[in-house]
Amino acid sequence: MGDFEGRHALIFAAAPETEYEYIRTFLSAHPDVLIACADGGLRHARALGLHPDFMISDCDSMPEVEGAEIVRLKPEKDDTDTQGCLREVFRRGCREATLVCATGGRVDHMLANLSLLEEARALGGRLTVLDRQNKLVLHEGGLQKFKMPEVYQYFSIVPLDAVLKGVTITNAKYPLQNATVTRAGMVTISNEATAPVFTVSIEQGSAVVVFSRDLTAPL
Repeated sequence: MGDFEGRHALIFAAAPETEYEYIRTFLSAHPDVLIACADGGLRHARALGLHPDFMISDCDSMPEVEGAEIVRLKPEKDDTDTQGCLREVFRRGCREATLVCATGGRVDHMLANLSLLEEARALGGRLTVLDRQNKLVLHEGGLQKFKMPEVYQYFSIVPLDAVLKGVTITNAKYPLQNATVTRAGMVTISNEATAPVFTVSIEQGSAVVVFSRDLTAPL
């Protein structure tokens, strides 16, 4: 457990992925990251020449296992492999994780993976979901400041609760002041920061903050 304590975990899920440059960029900025694979995520780690520190698998989509530590699961279970991987790296001492190869392919798998943003909070940690076009983090309510990453053009606030109350957005092209935002009529999509740091305050409810870029924009 000591090798996990306080480290940032990079978790590979098994969604289809062939563009790895965004992961290489992340690895360059996090040279000491712990490599964790959920079942078929091992294929992506291998494609990048990485040897997992940790792997969890029921061997349904990847018959092979590899890693300094391996946890084998039965295919007949309630949790997904990616959910189990997040829980285990946090249980072993990680408190921050980034999930990659998690948004392509089946929509049910993608939605399950995005739900892990809230699960990470319940486990006492933080999760970022990353792909070549987007970066997603959880807004837990209250006032939060965000530094606008240079590689992204837009940010959106996507409600997790049916209604968000008291939404205030500053330093943005489309500011809000004490607004009510609902899932049925979102007015918080494709905003743009007007300063290096913008703020989002939510008095009631939680949401996902999505940083995004057009595919034509360079990394």
